[in-house]
Amino acid sequence: METVLQKVKAWAGDFLDVTRRFLNSYAFYFFETLIACLFVGMAKEVEGVLVFVAIISVLLIVCDDILPTTLPFLLLCTISTNCYDSFDTFIEFAIYAPIVIAALVAHFIVYRKKLRMGESVYGICAVSIAVLLGGIGRYSLMQYAQGIYYVLGLGAGMIVAYVLMKKEFAPRRDYDLREKFSTIMMLMGVVCVVIIGVGYLRRARGLTAGMQTEFGFSRNNISTLLMFAMPFPLYLTKKRDVWALFTLLFFGGVCVSTSRGGLLFGSVEFFVCCIYWVYIAKKRWYRVLCVALALAALAICCGSVIMEILDTRFFTDDDIVGEVRFVMILESIARLKKSPLTGTGILDNSISYGSYRKEGTMAWYHMMIPQVVGSMGLIGVVAYGYQVLQRGKLIFTKMSSWSLVLGISYLGILMMSQVNPGEFCPLPFGLLTVLLFILQERRLEQENLPLINETVLVS
Repeated sequence: METVLQKVKAWAGDFLDVTRRFLNSYAFYFFETLIACLFVGMAKEVEGVLVFVAIISVLLIVCDDILPTTLPFLLLCTISTNCYDSFDTFIEFAIYAPIVIAALVAHFIVYRKKLRMGESVYGICAVSIAVLLGGIGRYSLMQYAQGIYYVLGLGAGMIVAYVLMKKEFAPRRDYDLREKFSTIMMLMGVVCVVIIGVGYLRRARGLTAGMQTEFGFSRNNISTLLMFAMPFPLYLTKKRDVWALFTLLFFGGVCVSTSRGGLLFGSVEFFVCCIYWVYIAKKRWYRVLCVALALAALAICCGSVIMEILDTRFFTDDDIVGEVRFVMILESIARLKKSPLTGTGILDNSISYGSYRKEGTMAWYHMMIPQVVGSMGLIGVVAYGYQVLQRGKLIFTKMSSWSLVLGISYLGILMMSQVNPGEFCPLPFGLLTVLLFILQERRLEQENLPLINETVLVS
C-alpha cells in the first residue's frame, strides 16, 4: 500500500512539474497572446479581462513561480485600455475579487520565499512618505477612503508590491529570466500594435459608431506600454538580429498612435535604442546600415500618416487638454506657495483637470513635475528626486547590456510621465516600473550565476 501511495505521489509530482513547465513555456505565452488578439479583434475586451483574471488565479495556485502570471497580467492591462471610462462596467464584477485575492494570498503563503531587500526600496519608501504627507490635514477620512486606490497604490501599496515581487523575481537555473521577461514584454508590445491596427481597420471600414475615442483605443496608454516594451527585443538580438524588427514595429506603432507624447518621446527612446543596438554589436557598420534602412522603410510606410498626425496634433490650437496642461503648471506653482512643505495632496480635485477626470480616477496634472510640486510640495520634490537619482545609480552600476535595456525602458516611462499620468497610474505603469528595478537589483545580486552571467560593458 505504501509503495502504491509513493508511486501516486511521484506521478502527481511529475505531472505538476510538467504542467508548470508548460504554463511557463513560450508555447503557452504565444497562446495567451493569441487569445488577447482575438478578444481585441472581436471587440470583447471586457470578456477578455475576465478570462485573463481567471487564468491568473489558476496560475497563482498551480505555479510556485510568479513569472507565468506576468504575461497574462500585462495582456489584461493592455486590452483593458480599450475599456475607456468603464468604471461602472467593471465595478459589477467586484464580487469576484475575493477569489482572486484568495488565490494571491494562497500563492504567497504556500510558496513563500526568503526576502532580501534592495536599494530601490528606499526610494519607494521616500515617495510613499511624500504621498501620505501630501495635503495632510486637508481631507476627511471619507475622502481618503474614496481615494484609497491612489493613496495606497502610489504609497504603501508599492512597498508591499516591491516586497512580494522581490521574493518572486529571482534568476533560476531552469530558465533564463532575462530572456523570458524580454519575450513577455515583446509579446505585450505585439498586442499593443494589434490594438492600433484593429483601430485603424475599423475606422477605415466606417465602424466607429459607439467608439469613445477617434480610433477606439487609448493612444497615450498604448504608447506608454509600447515604450515600456520597445528596448526588450534588442536584448534578444544576442541570438538573432531579426528580433530588432519588433523594436522598429513598436516605434512605428507609437508613431501612428496619434499620441503627441508618444511621437515626441518615443522618437527619443527609439534613437537611444538604435545607439544601444549599434553599441553592443561586433559589426557596427552592418547595424548602422540596418538602422538607416529601417528608418527609410518607416518613412515610406508611415510617413503620410505621421505628417497628418503632426498637423492635427501639434499644429492646431483646439486641443483642450493641451490648454489645461499650461494652466495646471501655474496652478501647481500656486499650490506650492500655498503649502510649500507638503503641497495640497493627490486628492485635490480643484485643479483644472478635475472637471475632466473619469469616475474612479484622481485629478492628474498630466505632468510629473507639476504633479509632485503641486501635490507634495518640497517633501515630494526631494523624495522623487532621490528616487530618480537612486534608480539612475542602479542602471549604471556594473553596466551591462541587460541593465541598459531595463534603463531604456525606464527612460520611456519617465519621459511619458512628463506629459501624461504615467507613473501616477499604480497599475500597470507604477508596478511595472518597480519591477524594472527589482530586476536591476537581481542583476547585481545574482550576476555570478552561470546561467545569467554576461559580459559587463563598463566595470
